Amino acid sequence: MSIFCYKNINTSKHLGQEFKDARENKNLSLEYVGNITRLPLKYLEAIENSRFCDLPLSKSHRHAYIKELCRLYGLDFKLSLYKFRCEGGFKNLSVSHPQLSHSNRSHPLTLIFRNLALVCFVLFFIGYLGFQMYGILTPPKLVLYSPSEGAVSNQAEVALQGETEKESQLLANGQEIKVNDQGKFNDTILLSDGVNTITLSTIKKHGKTTTIVRHVVVITKTAKVSLK
Repeated sequence: MSIFCYKNINTSKHLGQEFKDARENKNLSLEYVGNITRLPLKYLEAIENSRFCDLPLSKSHRHAYIKELCRLYGLDFKLSLYKFRCEGGFKNLSVSHPQLSHSNRSHPLTLIFRNLALVCFVLFFIGYLGFQMYGILTPPKLVLYSPSEGAVSNQAEVALQGETEKESQLLANGQEIKVNDQGKFNDTILLSDGVNTITLSTIKKHGKTTTIVRHVVVITKTAKVSLK
């Protein structure tokens, strides 16, 4: 036959009143309790008046306060903690430090800004990488203003005028042509009597090349005399 033992638990008093009665029975002042336990006086007053909403917004802090007071007053900690919970002492609290709790409440907004910054960085990186790849894969610009195709000249030299990219190497029939800081060039090359083919090539540092071919006819006085 089983024997059950029943323990009467006095729940007529609020926990705050029990703490107050226990303190007064020991002839202790709140100031003295505060000095012994190092608990702020405003929190001791809040506990004795059951104003648990005035306590720190941390479950661990409130748990420690009840334990410290029970130790000082000689009360049953488990029973006091149970009554504290029943009276709403842990209602709507986080299990962390109040500063961490505040950080957690603002975390979604912080996460949004962090993700936005990450997306912007990724887009910037992709754009920069695309710009670099475009610069590498795209042939260099080359525009030749003079001479025009099929031009006829009575001089043994012809002026080459145009523009290209300033970092490119410019060659005319294998002869290097100088390019200024703006990418423009103005130089002359020697030609022979008759039809001359001018091959103008600009080469990027990554190897991409753009080529323009011009045909120029040169008829000098010597050539005219020989024709006669």
